[in-house]
Amino acid sequence: MTSIRFHYRPPVTGEAGSGTLFIRIIHGRKYRDIRRNYPVNPQDWDFGSHWLRMPTATERERYMCFRQTEESMRADLSRLEDIVKALSKTGNFTVGDVVDGFHKTGNRDTVIAFAGTVARELNAEGRVRTARAYRSAARSIVKFNHGQDMPLCEITAFRLREYERWLLDTGLHMNTVSFYMRNLRALYNRAVASEIIVPAETNPFGNVYTGVYDTRRRSLDRQDINALAGLEKKLPPGDTELRNALLYFLFAYHSRGMSFIDLAYLKKSDIKDGSIIYKRKKTGFYIEVKITRPMKRIIDRFKAATKGSPFLFPIIDPAASDYRLRYESALNRQNRYLKVLAGLAGIEKNISTHVARHTWATLAKRMGYNISLISEGLGHRDTKVTSIYLASFERSALDELSTRMSRAVRAA
Repeated sequence: MTSIRFHYRPPVTGEAGSGTLFIRIIHGRKYRDIRRNYPVNPQDWDFGSHWLRMPTATERERYMCFRQTEESMRADLSRLEDIVKALSKTGNFTVGDVVDGFHKTGNRDTVIAFAGTVARELNAEGRVRTARAYRSAARSIVKFNHGQDMPLCEITAFRLREYERWLLDTGLHMNTVSFYMRNLRALYNRAVASEIIVPAETNPFGNVYTGVYDTRRRSLDRQDINALAGLEKKLPPGDTELRNALLYFLFAYHSRGMSFIDLAYLKKSDIKDGSIIYKRKKTGFYIEVKITRPMKRIIDRFKAATKGSPFLFPIIDPAASDYRLRYESALNRQNRYLKVLAGLAGIEKNISTHVARHTWATLAKRMGYNISLISEGLGHRDTKVTSIYLASFERSALDELSTRMSRAVRAA
């Protein structure tokens, strides 16, 4: 006979915060405890039933947090019961065997372990940047969890709000908070899709920040992009690297906001029947872009520099052993050169490689194209992402409207 039951140890007298919740397993007159890091305060525990004191449904926020904790607790008990059943079929077993089985089956159920599994799959697909983002988010929430790996089932609305407050208390910008939350959400959704965890009844990420904060100055207007294009004839003939940086930025714009990483990895074999067909590193989606006259002119400018190379542009050395390292070095140089080019063009905005993408989307919207078409052009999975790109356009258009309306009425 095996007994499996939750127990609770209140915090030491005088100490604030949660106590210790653990599962006690008794078998063969011996017992072992498995600590679980679910946040439970003394007043929320019923010592008689060895279970949570559930708040009423009228306290909706607390009730939903408790429901998610309860789901995680029931999942723990169910897993232990399955382990005991499996061990019983093999004959004699000890309480230590049960605990070992729990930890072994839980290895892929933790944030770090699962992020590692997903990252290896992404690396194999060439999506190194996304893999790195997942690992970074996983390390961050483990740091919040006092350095202990966190079971995926503990990603609850309550814990995420605590995590968000912790991130903000460390002085991080809202966009950084969103970065961690969005990547954790992607991991969580993958775990649900793989049936590693059971999804919560309500979205645990529903009340934490996953947006993009302050995108006001991330795109250029038509005057700015024309000023940059006009620099090509003004740059000294010997300034090859600065000229190349300008051409890369203009090509990214003309190719519907192609990301710099995709531009760097473009191969001559990607050109078919007057179009470029490439796979986005970020999403794995294939995109087909017609080669316009400005794009062809830029490609032709680099023919001599890429002779004998499979790559379309001389950004990555085909003889190098580490393409990723070469790309990252080129990205840093590109962003430095773009700041210089912005100054030469008289643009008082902080320009980076991603600005070409935002600029293409914004100018397309100004020309009257609908968001669905722009979204497809950018290769976005969801028009919500495109709407974030265009948020700055909506604000600037309203600002311009306000100014014009004010000018329409002359001061008395």
